[in-house]
Amino acid sequence: MRQKFKSGVLAASIGALLLPLASLAADGEHKLDIAVRGVYFNDESTAYPTSTVANPVPSSYEQSALGVQLNYHSPYWAGFIGVDASLYGVAKIGDSGKPTTNMVELGNNGQLDEGYATLGQAAIKLKYADYAEAKIGRQIQSSLLLKSSYTRAVPDTYSGISGAVTPTKAVKIYGAIYDQWRARSNDAFENFKTEATANNVANEIDYISLVGATYREGPISVTGEYLNSKNYLSKFGLVGAYTIPLGKNSLKLSSGLFTSRDAGSLFVCSAEKEVDCTGTGRIDNNGMGVYIDAEWKVSNFTIGGAIAKFDGLWIEDNFAANASKNGSLNQDHGTNPFPTSAALGPDLANNDEFVTSVRIAYDWKDYIKGLKTSFKYSRGTGAHSSNRSNNAEGSENFREFDVRYAVPFVKNVSMRYVYYNYDSHVEGGSTSATIKGMTRQDWDQHRFYIDYVYSF
Repeated sequence: MRQKFKSGVLAASIGALLLPLASLAADGEHKLDIAVRGVYFNDESTAYPTSTVANPVPSSYEQSALGVQLNYHSPYWAGFIGVDASLYGVAKIGDSGKPTTNMVELGNNGQLDEGYATLGQAAIKLKYADYAEAKIGRQIQSSLLLKSSYTRAVPDTYSGISGAVTPTKAVKIYGAIYDQWRARSNDAFENFKTEATANNVANEIDYISLVGATYREGPISVTGEYLNSKNYLSKFGLVGAYTIPLGKNSLKLSSGLFTSRDAGSLFVCSAEKEVDCTGTGRIDNNGMGVYIDAEWKVSNFTIGGAIAKFDGLWIEDNFAANASKNGSLNQDHGTNPFPTSAALGPDLANNDEFVTSVRIAYDWKDYIKGLKTSFKYSRGTGAHSSNRSNNAEGSENFREFDVRYAVPFVKNVSMRYVYYNYDSHVEGGSTSATIKGMTRQDWDQHRFYIDYVYSF
C-alpha cells in the first residue's frame, strides 16, 4: 500500500478549522495544560571485542534537555466530534562525550541540534455513545505490542487511524493503522524503516497495523493482540491475569505468550541488528517467548517475581529506525511486554535464553509523603545465536534502582532518579563466536527527571 493517506497533515488542517468551532459550540469542559520536563542522562558502556578492535575503550556521554508540551483536549461537539492537539518543544541544555540522539537530532555537522518545536499530536476524535470511538491523525499509541515512550524529553507519536468498540462492559475490541511516526528526538514525521533501509525509499515499511481485544471481569483479565509491520515483521501476544484479594492485600498471577516472525521481503540480514547472520540476504525468523509472573501487594510493599523462556530470537522492535539529518539511524526503544525485560539496551530475549527476575517496591508514605522506591534484577542464561551455528553461549544481568518523589509542598512537581546497570558474558573462544543480542560487556546509566504540570 503505497498510497499514503497523510493523516497527520489532514488532522492538523481539519483540527485548525474545528478548534475555534469546538471552543464556542462544544458542550462540556475544555482541557488545556502545560507539561515541563527537565531530563539528564549520564551513560558509560563498553562494547565486545571484535577482530578489528581487540580492546574496546569505554564510550561515554552526558546529555540534558528541557521538554515542553502544550496539550489541548476538547469535549465532544454535539456529543460526537472533538479535537486533541499537542505542541512539543525540546531545547538542549548541554552535552558532552559521544553525540547520541536521545533528546535531539544529530545534525549534518556531527553535532547535536539545539532543539526543535513540532505539532506532536493533532487528531480528530469521534465517539458514538459509550460503544465506539476513533482518532484520525497524530496521536499517542498504547497497546500490548506498540507503545509511545515517555522516557526522554517528550514522547514519540504516530500518524494514522485508531479505533475501538465496546460491545459490553467487559469486552473491548481495538485496532490501529499507522503510516508514519515521529521519534522522540525528532520534529518531523517520517515513514517507517528498518535498520537496513535508512534512506532507501523503495524498501520502507509501508504501514504498521494492529488489532486486539481485551476482556476484564472481576479478578480476570485477558488481552490478545496481533501486529503486522508490512513485509517486515509480524507479532502476536496473549496475556492473562487473575487477581486474588487477600484482605487489604492482593496476589496477582499472570502469564503471557508472544511470537515475533518475519513477514516478507524487508526482513533481511541487516534489517535488525540483534539477528545473528552475515550479508544482506533474505532470512527467516521464528521467535517465541513465554512468561509466568506473580506480584504480591502487602501493606506498603509490592513484591514480584517472573520467569521467561525463549525459543528463537524474540524481536522487540516492530520497526527499527528512521533517518536523521546526517543520514544515520535515529532509533527509539521498542515495546517489550515481558516482566523480565531490561529498560536499557538489550532485550533479554535471545534464542534459548532462560530469564529469571525479581522486583520489590516500597511506598514510604507513612514516613516521607510522596516518596516511592523500587529495585529490579533480571538474569538471563543459556543464550545462543539465532541464525547461524557457533559455539557462543551467553549470560546477562540487568539491575534497576528507581526513586520517585512527588513533592508534597509544591503542587504538581515530581522528581525521579533511575540507575540502570547491564552486563553480559559470552563464551565461545573466538571473536566470531558472538551473540548480537548482547551488544555490551557492561553498561551503566544514570537518569534524572524533574516534571511540572500546570492545568489552566
